[in-house]
Amino acid sequence: MINSLDINKYTELYQDFLHPNPNINYQAFLILRKEFEDTFINNLLANLNVEDIYIRRKSILALGRFGKKILKLIVPVYIDTNNTTVKVSCLKTILKVVVNFKLEELTKDEMLVVDLALKDGAAEIILTVISILRQLGTTGRNILMKTCRDKDLLKAKASISALLEMKDHAVDDLFDELLNDESIDPMIKEDILRDKII
Repeated sequence: MINSLDINKYTELYQDFLHPNPNINYQAFLILRKEFEDTFINNLLANLNVEDIYIRRKSILALGRFGKKILKLIVPVYIDTNNTTVKVSCLKTILKVVVNFKLEELTKDEMLVVDLALKDGAAEIILTVISILRQLGTTGRNILMKTCRDKDLLKAKASISALLEMKDHAVDDLFDELLNDESIDPMIKEDILRDKII
């Protein structure tokens, strides 16, 4: 908790953090992280549920700078909510951490969130979790090779698009398999063939 003497300082810094000028925003972030880290993180996590998309985006970007410690906090937030906006915000935070810190593997708990997201029916959740998998090297590729056969066409097409960006021999072999599989939706085959033509 912040003592009463620091509340004004925190409030001023937080307003600067929300400032549209990126230099002011980043300087405020650095001080908030250094002097008020726990309070600031809790504030940012609470912002994942606000309606203001500007504040949500700022908060996701800031959380993404904290690294793996944030992933431990994001997991229960995702699991405990039924709010699609919060879930998407959690996934976007995971994506930011993965990209910023060049992670190629997630922990068992973090992969549970990925698994739950893949089973969700919301389009934005599916597209965001596919983006996470695209960044996770071999682990992500192996999951995408399964989800590209999903009966959910959005999930399958998004998985194919992700695999097209990370092709290797295993993916090439899979694409040949899919093209010869009569059970695969023609739209999926079109995506693969379009890439082969290009």
